[in-house]
Amino acid sequence: MNRALKANERELIKLARYFSKRAAQLTVDGELSEGQKQVTQACENLEQQLLQHAENREAIMDKRSRLEKLIEDKAECPKCRKADMLKRQAAVTNEHGWKLNTYRCRRCNTSFTWNRPNNPWHMMEFLELYIKELEDSLNADMEPSLRQQTEAAIPQLQDSLFRLRPVLQDSDDELEALTAKEQEMDKLIHQFKNYLLIEKIKLDTYQN
Repeated sequence: MNRALKANERELIKLARYFSKRAAQLTVDGELSEGQKQVTQACENLEQQLLQHAENREAIMDKRSRLEKLIEDKAECPKCRKADMLKRQAAVTNEHGWKLNTYRCRRCNTSFTWNRPNNPWHMMEFLELYIKELEDSLNADMEPSLRQQTEAAIPQLQDSLFRLRPVLQDSDDELEALTAKEQEMDKLIHQFKNYLLIEKIKLDTYQN
């Protein structure tokens, strides 16, 4: 059975297929009523609906998972300034609520937290804050060369933010719609399962 299915979806499909198999036998025997035909059709329709929903959910969550891995740290050890002996250990949350990766340098035997978010959603917030800080810094006196570098960096960062924001918004919108659909499907599954159990009792009684 499709691995993308959740436990309650898989359970309902098994029940629906069991009912359809029993109904198929009644068809062979010429004993299937019109009402039972309608139940069988409803089972087939629901199974297709569940399978399609599971595929959509898997696609949305796979896309989101790939987005979460979009950010690649360019971390380096604060002591030796190298990255070749770093081992990522865990993730922590800073005062802004951003998740950051922690590393251990096997060369220096030192642990540290990299000062950049490890996911694009928090990176977007980081960029927004960083751009504001750069813009504010232009109001102060600074070396001409540093001012030139800052003025050149701001539009580049703004462009990165401009391209990143709609991608993340689309993913958030998809997740919100999926969450609403999941609630709708869970309610439908619960109701249809109870309905099928009643129909199964009727079928057993009819055959006996």
